[in-house]
Amino acid sequence: MAVTDFRDSLKLNKLPVRGLVPETSSSPPSAPVEGQLWTDSVNHVLKFWNLTVWKNPLDRSDHTGTQVSSTISDLAPTVKGYRLDEFTAPSAAVSFNGQRATNGADPTAASDLATKSYVDNARAGIAGVKDPVRAVSAVNVNLSSLPASVGGVTLANGDSFLTTAQTTGTQNGIYTYSSTGGAATRRTDSDATGEILDGTMVAVAEGTDAGSQYIQTATPSGAPGTWTQTWVKFSTGGQTYTADGNGIELSGTTFSLELADATLTKSATGLTVGLVSVAKGGTGATTAAGARGALGTVGKYTANVGALTGGTSLNIAHNLNTLDVLEPSLREISSGELVAARFVVVDANTVSVTTAASYAVDTFRITVVG
Repeated sequence: MAVTDFRDSLKLNKLPVRGLVPETSSSPPSAPVEGQLWTDSVNHVLKFWNLTVWKNPLDRSDHTGTQVSSTISDLAPTVKGYRLDEFTAPSAAVSFNGQRATNGADPTAASDLATKSYVDNARAGIAGVKDPVRAVSAVNVNLSSLPASVGGVTLANGDSFLTTAQTTGTQNGIYTYSSTGGAATRRTDSDATGEILDGTMVAVAEGTDAGSQYIQTATPSGAPGTWTQTWVKFSTGGQTYTADGNGIELSGTTFSLELADATLTKSATGLTVGLVSVAKGGTGATTAAGARGALGTVGKYTANVGALTGGTSLNIAHNLNTLDVLEPSLREISSGELVAARFVVVDANTVSVTTAASYAVDTFRITVVG
């Protein structure tokens, strides 16, 4: 009869097995097969063979799938217990989804976020610079029954305005308009102690003082309405310029010269006068000869004469640009005596002189009129 070796596999399908103890040793079994169990007696861990290594079935690296948060008993208290400063800093913009960040501290570094109270206090500390008013009144305003217009501006409900010349001085200040016939109230940033200072400034947007700035110069002594505010115009709006039409042009904000005719030119270096006609007091010429011709006047040429050879003519250039010359004169330089000579008009700019005898250079001086 064949004997069954129980070391071979047994079919235990649906057969309860109790007290099964996997092989236990300090080193893994040799030549294991897939699924073989072994208890590591050193680490006291049950492992199985996966054809590659002995695996602990509880290793987290082998866990797959999704575990819902509701099955983790301490998830919410653990996550909620972390402070924001313990998380990694964001590397992109963070949206508050339209919500406010509250209960913040005043900033200390240049990149710190600022609280509303810090900004409000900072604004109040800049010599009391206020939001602009729409208009300013330099005459008394009935603050109990408001007119439709203040300082040349028809105001609407919610507009702000400045009064500087109230009959009752304690009424001076910054107000909010309600309606025609309605009452004015001091603007909420200008109705409490410390909100109007000696040096508080406000700009005017519209009306007769549009573009101006006013400064309050009186020393405060309580809430507005209990002391007289003194508002002085600190600066005025931009100046308006008008060209007078007499040689000055204004296009937008640029002035330029008007040129009467082509005799005038302008460039980056300035105004240049060209040829001016005789009719306008000029000569219309670019040379002295041309100017004399245009004006009908004569010119004169005088110079020392070069060496003369008896009986030979010497040309002398006078450049008077005319054939109509008077007979030239030849004067001996040493004696002042006028000497007879033969003169010939060669062309409009040249005459020739001939003497009977020879003379050295600079003996004579010639004068030509033409």
